[in-house]
Amino acid sequence: MGDALARRLCTTLCSATLLLSCSHAPPADFAPDPGLVSQIRDIRIMPAYARACPGSVLQANYEAVLIDGSRVPFSRSYDKKHPPRLHVVFLDRGSPEAVTQQDGDWVTSQDPLATVSTGFRLTATLRAKPSVTNTVVLPPDYQCMQHAFVFSGEPGGPGQAGGNGPDAAVRLAILRSPFYDKLFVAGIEVGLASPFYVLQDATTVPPADWLVIETRGGRGGSGVAGSVGTDGAAGAAGCPAQPGAPGGSGGNGGPGGSGGRGGRITVVAPVDNPFLAGIVSARSSGGPGGAGGPGGAGGKGGKGGQGATDTSNRRCPDAATGPAGQAGQAGPAGSQGAPGPHSIIVSAPGREIFGIQVPPELGALLERGQRRP
Repeated sequence: MGDALARRLCTTLCSATLLLSCSHAPPADFAPDPGLVSQIRDIRIMPAYARACPGSVLQANYEAVLIDGSRVPFSRSYDKKHPPRLHVVFLDRGSPEAVTQQDGDWVTSQDPLATVSTGFRLTATLRAKPSVTNTVVLPPDYQCMQHAFVFSGEPGGPGQAGGNGPDAAVRLAILRSPFYDKLFVAGIEVGLASPFYVLQDATTVPPADWLVIETRGGRGGSGVAGSVGTDGAAGAAGCPAQPGAPGGSGGNGGPGGSGGRGGRITVVAPVDNPFLAGIVSARSSGGPGGAGGPGGAGGKGGKGGQGATDTSNRRCPDAATGPAGQAGQAGPAGSQGAPGPHSIIVSAPGREIFGIQVPPELGALLERGQRRP
């Protein structure tokens, strides 16, 4: 995600949060003036941006257009001392591709394929006059989409090696949509999971290594802790009393498990555009080794024997407590896992790039035909 877009989304989210925290919702019986309602002939929906990104918050304002051409805004906040003439709660808002928020904003669908052909359709209807309604369609914007992914194997159990990184397949094509003449589409399959898709305007995608796919071995398990040393035996009482026995040494920690091996990555590119595979940076790395187990604590020294009274009625001193045992040493860390095999690049006809069963939205794009970059 670009810095400018990240700041833009952050500003939008923060503004929405501040607005919700600083304003109060209108009372349940708050209603527009019937005289004003009779003058409204249209509604204008004014999104903050001309395009919408999947999975983002989209701010929008609204205006009522009166018969005389003047406009009255729908307020997003409420002041009981100065109630607004119109408020966003007077609107019924809905969309097949977004969820409306109480303040008038929208949260767009995260699935990029859901809007690839339809865009984001936002509808607002005046509740007191349902004949007054309007719909705007915002083209999708894919600049905010993530395009670097890391998939890891399962971590190892205590002292065990991590699992191998999952195998992944990346299927690439440049298609045409109602909003983009050249649309880059990448389908990513990891293990047995259903594929997910990354889209981008093909005229703005960098020429190489734009899509980063890494399959990494799982982390090795931590080594088992060393055993605790046994406590020393207590010294015998007497005159002189016997000192306590030293505590036993703690056991050394077990070695950490080695990291798992990296997985295999297969890149499938169109047979008539094999160089499209260069847009993918495929990485297969071994997982980190697990930490060595901690050494066991040394045993406590035995308690010294209690002094007794001798024949001259003189009491002998108590004996010293035995020394504590030495702590065990930490186990060695596990080794780094081995990298996986080199990625494989294969070619396939355009209609077979994404396999036989594809989402209907992607099938519609394929019907439009592929376009060369």
